[in-house]
Amino acid sequence: MGAPQPTSRGAPSASVPPAHRAGGPAGQSGPGGGGGGGDHRVRGARAQSASRGAEESGLGPAPFPSGFAASGAAGWSARTAPPRPPPLCREFWGPQEAAQYREGPRGGLQRLVPPGTGSGSWLRRAAARVLLPQGYPESVSPDYLQYQCWDCLQALCSSLTAALATRAVLQAVGVGDGAATVTGATLTWVLRDGVGMVTRISFAWIQGTRLDCEAKQWRLAADVLNDAALALELLAPAWPRAGPALLTLAAAAKCIVGVAGGATRAALAVHQARRDNTADVAAKDSSQETLVNGAGLLLALLLLPLLDGRPWVTWGVVALLVGTHLGANVRAVGSLRLPTLNRPRLRLALGGALRGGAAGGGATSPPPPDKGGVTVPGPDEVNPREPLLPGFSTRLTLHLGAPLHQLVRSEAELRKALECGTRDYILVLRPDQGWVGVGLRRGAPPDTPLRACAHALLLEELLGPDLPPGAPMGAALRPLQHRLRRCPPGAVPWGAVAESSRLWQTLEPALLRGLAAAGWVTQRHLLAPDEWRLEWAGPGGRGFSGEAPPPGPPLPH
Repeated sequence: MGAPQPTSRGAPSASVPPAHRAGGPAGQSGPGGGGGGGDHRVRGARAQSASRGAEESGLGPAPFPSGFAASGAAGWSARTAPPRPPPLCREFWGPQEAAQYREGPRGGLQRLVPPGTGSGSWLRRAAARVLLPQGYPESVSPDYLQYQCWDCLQALCSSLTAALATRAVLQAVGVGDGAATVTGATLTWVLRDGVGMVTRISFAWIQGTRLDCEAKQWRLAADVLNDAALALELLAPAWPRAGPALLTLAAAAKCIVGVAGGATRAALAVHQARRDNTADVAAKDSSQETLVNGAGLLLALLLLPLLDGRPWVTWGVVALLVGTHLGANVRAVGSLRLPTLNRPRLRLALGGALRGGAAGGGATSPPPPDKGGVTVPGPDEVNPREPLLPGFSTRLTLHLGAPLHQLVRSEAELRKALECGTRDYILVLRPDQGWVGVGLRRGAPPDTPLRACAHALLLEELLGPDLPPGAPMGAALRPLQHRLRRCPPGAVPWGAVAESSRLWQTLEPALLRGLAAAGWVTQRHLLAPDEWRLEWAGPGGRGFSGEAPPPGPPLPH
């Protein structure tokens, strides 16, 4: 037999198997493959069209058919499977897909678990149920995770330092000292507890109303005071004569820490809860703290024997733990983005609005033009600049809800205050004393403390540095700023107060709309007004509404 003769292009060759003459396998080139390749491309295009249709129908991307091979150099398979139908139902745990349900044999349901959701995923979900609020992360505020991570770190450092301080306290009360008596140790312990009880009640009486309004500040102050108390306990064994006094001071400081820390943690739980789940957030925070304290206990069991008899190494470890503890606390409270207005945040927001932008912070988003508001820095711009220690960054002492005897000293001053005030509050400014008082009318609307406090902070802002050239309403506010600075010592600038009330009538609605547009909560506030309310009379002994005021309870004799 002779050699096979070459065939023309497109004709089947004698060396090609019959099964491949209608079209070669995918990815093979050679004689006879051209005609079948076109048919494969048609079928591949139809499959791609079906897959796109499944995606556009809202049922998600269609599964990749098992009968297809990879495209490109490999080509398409001759036999293709139809695209799988979408699942009957998808099961989610929070934001993550947990399973899919498809039609099973004999009319049943087939539960398919996505890849990567095996035992490890089950353990993660179990840990989340134990340590995180239900529905996390949708059920908590966006700053929850960052705050809790820093809070757990500071709790671990505090637990280790407390273990070292416990050893020092036992040494100070006489454990291991043959000359010490049980009665002396008992008296020291009773004195510590008694002073702590008195301190706890006194602090709650003096600062109880401020803990809600300055939660971040008192949270940090409580941890600083806790470190100071631990330092006193560590110093007690070095001075045996002053040991009982140092332990008593440390107990008093720890009682303040307990009140301030517990109250501020409850206030922060209210902020973090997004589904009325404050109790769940607080309970899971307690579980996290317990877990961290357990880890600290195990580390302390390893650390204490290594530090025994090494005082300088002990103080070095304490310094490292205290520094890490304070740094973690600063980062924790600095990560919070509270949308409610207290006095420091309202002061910063108002200053940013009057001086244009965030006054050194980031750029702010102006409110819609049809709202008629002003550009106010939002919570993300103001919270990082909020002072973290109570009482800082204030130029005036503000008494919101002051009694009348603190506001005015004569009938003439009362008449001046009524003439220069508004319908719902009167305002008295004494620049030389660094004091501004606001008297709130009895029966005024609920937003009166917010409006009155913002008015008082406007005067405080005008007593500060000059307004920049591009400040909003700068042309109207600069003359008022100059009048306030020319006020003689000991006098009340009644003319400037009256002018500020007139300007405030224009600025107040725009500011309130700007606060709401920037993301601040204006329906409630944390401005801590006092409980004093005034009910003054207008012309003829009648109130602002034109009606005689209702009779009040009889005054005590």
